[in-house]
Amino acid sequence: MLSQSVLSLQVDELNGPALQLYRGLGYEVVGRERASTTPSRYRLVSKLLLGGVRERTLLVLQKPRPPAAAEAAEPEARPESSPISPMAAAARKRARTGGGGEEDEEPVPVAGGFEAPIFGARVYGQVTTLTLEGEDGPLSLGPVGVASDHAGAWYVATKDSLLHVSAAGRVRRVAALPASNVFNSIAVSPDRSAAFVADYSNHKIRRVEVATGEVTTLAGSGGEGEADGVGDAAEFCGPTAITINPGGGALFVADQDNHKIRRVEVTTGEVTSIAGSGEPGDADGVGDAAEFCGPRGLAISPDGGALFVADQGNDKIRRVEVTTGEVTTVAGSVNEDEGGNADGVGDAAQIDGPSGIAISPDGGALFVADLGNNKIRRVEVATGAVTTIAGSGNEGSTDGVGDAAEFNEPLEIAISAGGSTLLVRTKFTVGSRGGLRQVCLVAPTPPPSFAPIVVPPSTFSADMAKTWGDASLPQGMVTFLVGDDEERIEHVSKCNLCARSVVFRTMFGIGMKERDAAEVTVSHTDLASFTALVRYLLTDNFDLGEEEGGRAQRALDLRELAQMYQVPRLELLCAQALQESVAPATAVPLLEAAHTTGDGRLLAQCRRYVADHAAEVRASGGVEQLRDLGVAKGLLGDALDQVAELKGAMRALRVAES
Repeated sequence: MLSQSVLSLQVDELNGPALQLYRGLGYEVVGRERASTTPSRYRLVSKLLLGGVRERTLLVLQKPRPPAAAEAAEPEARPESSPISPMAAAARKRARTGGGGEEDEEPVPVAGGFEAPIFGARVYGQVTTLTLEGEDGPLSLGPVGVASDHAGAWYVATKDSLLHVSAAGRVRRVAALPASNVFNSIAVSPDRSAAFVADYSNHKIRRVEVATGEVTTLAGSGGEGEADGVGDAAEFCGPTAITINPGGGALFVADQDNHKIRRVEVTTGEVTSIAGSGEPGDADGVGDAAEFCGPRGLAISPDGGALFVADQGNDKIRRVEVTTGEVTTVAGSVNEDEGGNADGVGDAAQIDGPSGIAISPDGGALFVADLGNNKIRRVEVATGAVTTIAGSGNEGSTDGVGDAAEFNEPLEIAISAGGSTLLVRTKFTVGSRGGLRQVCLVAPTPPPSFAPIVVPPSTFSADMAKTWGDASLPQGMVTFLVGDDEERIEHVSKCNLCARSVVFRTMFGIGMKERDAAEVTVSHTDLASFTALVRYLLTDNFDLGEEEGGRAQRALDLRELAQMYQVPRLELLCAQALQESVAPATAVPLLEAAHTTGDGRLLAQCRRYVADHAAEVRASGGVEQLRDLGVAKGLLGDALDQVAELKGAMRALRVAES
């Protein structure tokens, strides 16, 4: 008996041609015992019986499918109000199992497939302003320190608070910090459980427990000094930057007014000086033979072996070997009159007052906040080559790409966990659009193309020609019993089915017991859809019916059968029909179906259609049909991107007119 869940095949040897054929179709042997035959849309369990006098062995074959698709296959009630409601039901199932709902109260994530923007797609060097939103509306924070939270969002430290800022700019207060005259620099532990603050005004290093907001002092007496020691026996003088090694066991601090780089043990608070004489200068060397002049920014390599210092007073980027304290210059040169502004390699490059510094996840590039030049620069670690990513050189707050953007004295800089975005803190002035700016380093992958699908010419004549003169093809007719009610499709030619579908050829041609069966049960579909499959195979007629909403649903069901029975041209015809079916009444259910089945092309097309025909979709009841909260969040993101793009276009138009 044939169904998607159970097939029988009698073979003479375990690794014989029949099993090899199934493996060629993507199936794997996953067990040697009787498996559950509970119907499932995406699993095929075959009982393989070894013939002759050998002991019979029961093998289980499985063709892996995406978990979300498997979940989507569970039968659900079909509401009358939606023409494609089974797929909406599948999307709802996905939403329930995706981490949301009442049971665990975790936020439902944005649905997969929405990662690439369809509006306002960012490009390398594009600068945008991050607007902060608090519980009561937009926030203005003044000067802040910034750091990645290692999970796609940011930490921001003000004079008296540690804040968490989502990628969308939503602000949550984590802890109250002891008051400082200026902002605090921050670093986040690799396990994200703690944040460490370099308190410039109070000359201390503090620890913040993220879960509770508890703040403790790890090291520093509170008075100005340069003494090494443990806890409050140690002294700092204006610590301005802090970073943590990959293992989370040691902090490194740019002790600006002591012109030193210090190390702090996280577990004990012990402080040691690893480089810097304590006097301003620019000499390379080892340990206290090296000199800095107001080191302002600090980053650590991914392997923890090297520190990179934004040596502000020397207009240089320096490297410090963690184990030896050896200091070398990577790029930049001292300019006694004023800092320069030139791309180049090593000391041929000119930087004016480098302030913040961050390093790429692979350790290959440094990103520098060039305060005096109002630019963001990139430094290649291996060669010292310096290039400009963004900034015109003029003070300002204009968003844009590359040298069309403006910064107002960029001070702090952090890089996202994946290395795609920089967060830059600029000088804040009342009435400006300064504050926090984002710089794109990696342009998102564009969504899949929704250009028209090209269907290859029919192979019907060539397939039918195979039925003449091939003695291996089976003879006779078969009747299919379809669905739960076992509705009948009678007197279908096995020979013709085998000529058109490799799955039917396997079923009727190589020894499975269905080869000689007069009736075969198909329990995984409905009569209309399976009839459409058989009609296509025997006549090349592609028929989805007349009703608009019904055509879309039939195309979804028939495409699934085409995938199952290995009929690639029919699958393309169904995909083409789905593409042509996108309309106000079908766009949202099709979008949810595309998300559930992983059809990136159809998802991209539906996203764009909903955005471009929002009023018609709303009037047709599309909003009411939307069931998957993750998809809803994705569409909201598209709408916000579209609004931002329109606002940007309006600003550009006003500038052009002025």
